[in-house]
Amino acid sequence: MLLCFAATAFPAEPGYIDPVACRPCHQKIFDQYKRTGMGRSFAKVETVPALGSFVHEASGLSYSVMSRNGSFFLRRSSPPLERRIDYTVGSGDHSKTFLTQGAKGKLLELPLSWYSESGGSWNMSPGYDRPDHSDFRREVPDSCLFCHNGYPSKTNGGLAQGIDCQRCHGPGESHVSRKGPIVNPAKLSAERRLEVCLQCHLESASRTLPDAIRRFDRTAFSYRPGEPLSDFILYFQFTNSPAEDRITVNGSAYGMMKSQCYLRSSGRLSCTTCHDPHLQPSASQGAERYTQACRNCHPSTHETTRRDCAGCHMQKRRTEDAVHVIMTDHHIRRTPLTGDLLAPLRERHDRITGRVELLYPPNLPASPKNALYLAMAQGDMGALRAAITKTEPSHIDPYIALPLGLQREGHTPEAVSAYREVIQRFPDDPRAYIAAAQLLPVDQAIALLEPATVRLPVHSGLLNSLAVLYSSKQRFDDALPLLTRAVQAEPEDPLSWLNLGVCLEAKGDRNGAMAAYRQTLTLDPGSVRAAAFLHRLSGQGR
Repeated sequence: MLLCFAATAFPAEPGYIDPVACRPCHQKIFDQYKRTGMGRSFAKVETVPALGSFVHEASGLSYSVMSRNGSFFLRRSSPPLERRIDYTVGSGDHSKTFLTQGAKGKLLELPLSWYSESGGSWNMSPGYDRPDHSDFRREVPDSCLFCHNGYPSKTNGGLAQGIDCQRCHGPGESHVSRKGPIVNPAKLSAERRLEVCLQCHLESASRTLPDAIRRFDRTAFSYRPGEPLSDFILYFQFTNSPAEDRITVNGSAYGMMKSQCYLRSSGRLSCTTCHDPHLQPSASQGAERYTQACRNCHPSTHETTRRDCAGCHMQKRRTEDAVHVIMTDHHIRRTPLTGDLLAPLRERHDRITGRVELLYPPNLPASPKNALYLAMAQGDMGALRAAITKTEPSHIDPYIALPLGLQREGHTPEAVSAYREVIQRFPDDPRAYIAAAQLLPVDQAIALLEPATVRLPVHSGLLNSLAVLYSSKQRFDDALPLLTRAVQAEPEDPLSWLNLGVCLEAKGDRNGAMAAYRQTLTLDPGSVRAAAFLHRLSGQGR
């Protein structure tokens, strides 16, 4: 079964245009840039590397790539399912991850990626090397797409085809029409110029979210080059996990900012000291450029014939978040690391925990609003409650962070009270209803969710939550219509099909229950409960 392919739902950003409008005046730079990694960051799929069969050991699932009528599909053999491969993320210099565009325009990540290491091979996408991986179900939100693609605009229908000139130079509409200037990063202050790069290349951790918090009044694509980055987003780091302990795919700026070369440069060292964003140098050209950048500050270090400073002081390492990728470590070290930095790594799924501190900007002015962000990042519920009282924010995130934190700390009554406050302030957001219902006695939870499912009649999470509560009271006649609505609203949600199967089985519809369990396993082959329930019913028919 294939998903329908609707138009994407990413909202257009005003002032952004088709980047080909830059070509008439900037032909050479435009053509050079399109060959860079950023220029090839996202595209419609034209060809896909061949894959006869790939068996994932941890889950036991087998995949292959098929070609049909000019399109490519990723097929899972058992239970059989396939999805069209619509887009590729990544230039291919290190890897390519593939997306399918599903129902309601959702972009979904596919479970296999192609990696360039050792001539190129297929393996599981980052985060998927586990028995219970997301298979074809991982949604790609706009906050993730922000660093992998250009700005959505009316001219590109809400989905760009790669990072373009406007990522660094700002909206081009007024400039192309000769009605206004464009941002030239070279004319910005050192701080603002660096932030043009930091908007996408500063990540302190990838195994914990958030390592950054976007300002509540800002949308994912609303940053404009030249404005203070802290007006858009704040970055944090874990105090007990220094940069030298790990390297991530997107940690280049983080590594650089930890380096003494950067810290002692008074802002002179930046990304563009070594990198020309308009050019994709060859390996030899790059090594020469990088070495010259080092020689500009260290003219007499080592013998002058040395041609690869970065080879020792910015070593290539295997990244911990994408274990089939090798990147340059941008933490410039006086003494090279020892050991085999390219040795195979096992993908880790544990979360980095501990106290966090502000990473960027280095300092924030003291204010109730800034105290709110710091309290959220640090998980300080007392400080968060006080900051909410002082600022009364209009966005839901801090309000829902409070009961979530109280719940983690075991303060259940306080968490329920805080969830109720969230519901009162934001009655159209389903998250607080669902979370509060899990903490309440059954009858109270039902009383909470019944009006919520009337207010939000097609939210599958709410419908499932109330249906499960009804089922716990043997009210299967009330649960069934809710679950029917849930699978109609989200036909790709395996939990809805599982709960529907349980309900149908309880009502004596054995065939209907088996069909629902089979659909659950088609969408989520790792569902142990669906497999057990189906096995039991199949055995009864012998």
